Amino acid sequence: MFEKLVADHLRSKHGKVEFPISTDDITTLIERDVTDLDQHADLTMYGAGVEGVTEFARAGKPRVSISNDVHRFENRLRTTLTHEYGHVILHAYLFALEQRQLAVDGNRKPNAIYCKRDTMVSASKTDWMEWQAGYVSGAALMPRTYLKRVVGDIQQQRNIYGPSSPTSENGVALIDAVVNGFAVSREAATVRLKILGILGQELASGNLFS
Repeated sequence: MFEKLVADHLRSKHGKVEFPISTDDITTLIERDVTDLDQHADLTMYGAGVEGVTEFARAGKPRVSISNDVHRFENRLRTTLTHEYGHVILHAYLFALEQRQLAVDGNRKPNAIYCKRDTMVSASKTDWMEWQAGYVSGAALMPRTYLKRVVGDIQQQRNIYGPSSPTSENGVALIDAVVNGFAVSREAATVRLKILGILGQELASGNLFS
């Protein structure tokens, strides 16, 4: 779903699909589906570590706020933007139908999701909305089809068969290829490769010809 959204957006803007997707293209994609995108918000009132907020309305599109502090780190900004986009696309209907109201804590509103850095990429599945938004971030920045082309070249060069350990020489080479090819952090690249089964526990024979 999100690979198609991103690819269609890039084709409409540039007539082609190339990665890494630019931060500007991520921004214009989100702006299409929200009423407002504030990229330089002061979110300190919502507690330590809050870097993104998606606020939903009963009618109309959501509103997204990104902490001004995130702009110090380009990869973090890209992850935060796409994470909040996941909430926009996947979770607005819950609030519109009043099926979801979150507990109010301090200045927080019951119709908004407050996202911290430590759950932005690798939330537990028990925190299902954050987990889904994290998955979307990876899928938007590193779509499966395009990522497999990049790692496929590495796997062919190194005769890799099956999953590679993240700490092995092959695993590090795969992570490096994704970091460079999609302009993401090593953490985000590692999580995405694990989700797709490219990184993991190695088979008894980690090399096709060994």
